[in-house]
Amino acid sequence: MKLLILVCLLVPALALADPKTADDWYKEGATQYNLGDFDKAIDAFKKGFELETIDSKKPAYLYNIAQAYRQAHKCRDAEFFYKRYLSLKDQDTAKPLDASKRAEIEGWIAEAEKCSATEDSLAQKRPDSTIKPDGGSTPKPTTTTPPPTTNNTTNTPPPKTVAKAGDDSGDDDDSKGSITKGTTTTAGEQPQLFVARVTGGVGKVEAGNLTVPIQGTFNLFGGYPIAINDQLEIDVGANLAYMPVPFTNLMTSAKQTASLISALADAGATYTVAPNIGIRGDLGVGVLVFSGMGDPGNPFTNNGAPTTGALGMLAVRAAVSADYAFTPNLIGTVVPIAFEYSPAKSGLRDDIKSLMSLNFMLGVGYRM
Repeated sequence: MKLLILVCLLVPALALADPKTADDWYKEGATQYNLGDFDKAIDAFKKGFELETIDSKKPAYLYNIAQAYRQAHKCRDAEFFYKRYLSLKDQDTAKPLDASKRAEIEGWIAEAEKCSATEDSLAQKRPDSTIKPDGGSTPKPTTTTPPPTTNNTTNTPPPKTVAKAGDDSGDDDDSKGSITKGTTTTAGEQPQLFVARVTGGVGKVEAGNLTVPIQGTFNLFGGYPIAINDQLEIDVGANLAYMPVPFTNLMTSAKQTASLISALADAGATYTVAPNIGIRGDLGVGVLVFSGMGDPGNPFTNNGAPTTGALGMLAVRAAVSADYAFTPNLIGTVVPIAFEYSPAKSGLRDDIKSLMSLNFMLGVGYRM
């Protein structure tokens, strides 16, 4: 009997429990939205956004939040979330917005901006009269033209339907009031805050008449992504590269290794030519550090004189690569050619007019 009573008490409690997953919160938000309780819908969509682990689904939550704010006549908040939605969708090369939907949202943003400007005007306008306790009123000091009272963002009729899961087009019968649920994309989503690339391969160094065998080379890039449009992205950051340079000491015949280390300010442009596939070009300028020549007898300096430290030189680097997005965050890259040039530092052999390297590399990149 006690067990039966306990079950009867637990069943209603479980039925009233809060949603647990992002999809649950989406369903809760859609329910509250269709019931016209936009504040609860906003809270539910925000919780769904926080719990969503798939990046490609997140823009839909921002869109739904903006729709709910617009229906709640909260212009400034609606404007903010519409802009955030467009910002995230601008990065989505797998499923970009069509022109008509973008134009529709930009129209809502323009209306929200007008609405916000009207609210600011009303907030800054001084009261022109007061009311006495006995019912009389004080004279108005001036007469001014009242601000416009039309608020286009509040005239949209309440929604009738909720967009189907995965419908980003907003082409239902009542798209101005609809909400949407994003779908999963396996690749093509672009970064928001940071991008890193690690590559490795082989390279050949040219240093005057010296013969330097092909060596391994490693490269690391980190930067901030800037989306120019749906297909073009610019990454601005820093590039570090390392290549060992083996040599035989001319005095002791010992096998030794010098190092070429470059640190460059780098800009890379990636252009999407097909779903998940991009072509990239990099250009960097910085410094090349040539180290490991502290012993007499090295073949790089005049008469094999030892250096008192590393030699620093100007460095310019250009590279071309092809990218493939395995997931929205993980990419593979092939660098068929990376060329680096440095004019020779004073003290190097007379026949070394410059240091040049040609590299072929493979690697991976990660977007956050």
